[in-house]
Amino acid sequence: MEQNASALPKVTLGQYKGLEFTRRVRPVSEKAVELEAANLTRTRAPFAPVEKSAARGMRVTLDFEGFMDGKAFDGGKEDGFELKIGSGQFIPGFEDGMVGHSIDEEFEINVTFPENYNAENLKGKPAVFKCKIHEIKAKEYAELDDEFAKDVSDFDTLDEFKADIRAKLEESAKNAADAKLDADITDAVLS
Repeated sequence: MEQNASALPKVTLGQYKGLEFTRRVRPVSEKAVELEAANLTRTRAPFAPVEKSAARGMRVTLDFEGFMDGKAFDGGKEDGFELKIGSGQFIPGFEDGMVGHSIDEEFEINVTFPENYNAENLKGKPAVFKCKIHEIKAKEYAELDDEFAKDVSDFDTLDEFKADIRAKLEESAKNAADAKLDADITDAVLS
């Protein structure tokens, strides 16, 4: 299908002769490489069982049952539920109520359902959840060493792995500089 040339928008170029532009590529520091490598140890860290009290960021496996006015309510009971504390998966106050409790401990969490809760019979109402934690897991961070480099990459040493990270960061910096230069030229010519 052929387009009619008169249907295309008219573009008026501004002053473009004599304009000068500089492509600025941000250098990649050793600190940026270290931070990127350290970030990989955090993002790839598995959760492993621990013998500690529950804290934000940990995963717990628990049983819970909710009660209103001393009576269990529908949909308020779960056995063997896995929850990451701080994920925002539960109503406000529930996850914070897990903090400080230990494996096999039975405890209660008092909460109030939000006014905008999806179950009409629970909106704005106070509830008590009886809970028991069966397992607590925390992230197990790897050492930033040759073994880690082998586990997460095709490289045999940490130095080779960091060199690859540096190359990728430098490529990203070059691409960002090119995009900025293109935008600067376009803005100057079309202004």
